[in-house]
Amino acid sequence: MTSERVGAIDAWMSIMAPGTADLWPDSFWHIFRKYGVEERFRRGFSVDEVIAEMDGAGVDIGVASSFKFLDTWLIDNDEAARQVSQAPDRLIGCFTVDIRDPMPAMRELRRCVEELGMRALRLEPYQYGDGRTTAPPPTDRMYWPFYVACCEYDIPVAIQVGHTGPLLPSECGRPIYLDEVALTFPELKILGTHVGDPWADEMMILAWKHPNVYVETSARPARYWTQALRDFASGRGQDKVVWGTDYPLLPFDRTLEDVYSCGFSDEVNRKIVRDNAVRVFGIDA
Repeated sequence: MTSERVGAIDAWMSIMAPGTADLWPDSFWHIFRKYGVEERFRRGFSVDEVIAEMDGAGVDIGVASSFKFLDTWLIDNDEAARQVSQAPDRLIGCFTVDIRDPMPAMRELRRCVEELGMRALRLEPYQYGDGRTTAPPPTDRMYWPFYVACCEYDIPVAIQVGHTGPLLPSECGRPIYLDEVALTFPELKILGTHVGDPWADEMMILAWKHPNVYVETSARPARYWTQALRDFASGRGQDKVVWGTDYPLLPFDRTLEDVYSCGFSDEVNRKIVRDNAVRVFGIDA
C-alpha cells in the first residue's frame, strides 16, 4: 500500500554555497567520504538548486542553519538570513552563536531574532572545548543565559547529541545531560539532534519523560533506525520525533523515502515528517 505523502519539513539543513569547500577543516572530509558525499560538498549549491531538490522530494520547508566550526564560519548568520530571504516561504532561519564569549554572543542572539528574523538556535557542545578533552556539556552554566533567551523569544534550541563526526571528544554529547536542562527550563523546546546515536535509548526516554524534549533524526536515515527507535516513533513517541536530513550530508528524497518505507501509518508519517516540526518551530501551517 502506498503511503499518503504530505509536504515535509526538514528540521536541520544547511546551504553550502559554491566556493566554500576550502573552508572545511580536514577533520570533516573523512565524514563526507564515509557518507559518500564528498563531491556534493566540494561543489556547493545555490538556493535555487536546493529549492528544486526540495520540490522534487516533496519537502515544503527547510530549517536552514548557519554553521561555525570552532573559529571558522562555514555559513555565518547573515549569510543564512540572506538565503532565507531568497525563499522566505520555503526556508526558516536557524542561527548559532559562540557561547564561550557570552556578552557578544547574547548581543548576536538578540540581533538574529529581532533583526534577522531567525527562529531557532543551534548549539553543538563539542565545539566549546579545546579539541582534545571533553567540552562542557549542556548543563554547564555557560549555556544558561541562552536557554533563558530562547524561552523569552519562544524559539527552540537544537542541540547536537550523540557522537561527533569531527575528530573531537563525544562525551559532552550524552543525551542524559538534557535531563537537567529540561527540568530547569520547562518552557524551552529542546531538539536532541542525530537521535543521540549511540545513546538513542537515552534520547528516547528523555523525549518520553519531558513534554519539551524531542528526538530529531538528521544525519540518521530511517533505514538505519534501530527497532527500538522505530517502535518509539510509531508508538509512544510519535508526537516527539522530528524528521531532518542534515542536508547536504543526506539528500531530501532518499531520506524522506526511508521514513515512508518503515511501514508506519499515514498519521504517524505525517507527525514525523511535518506536524511535530510545525509545533516545535511555531510554523503557521
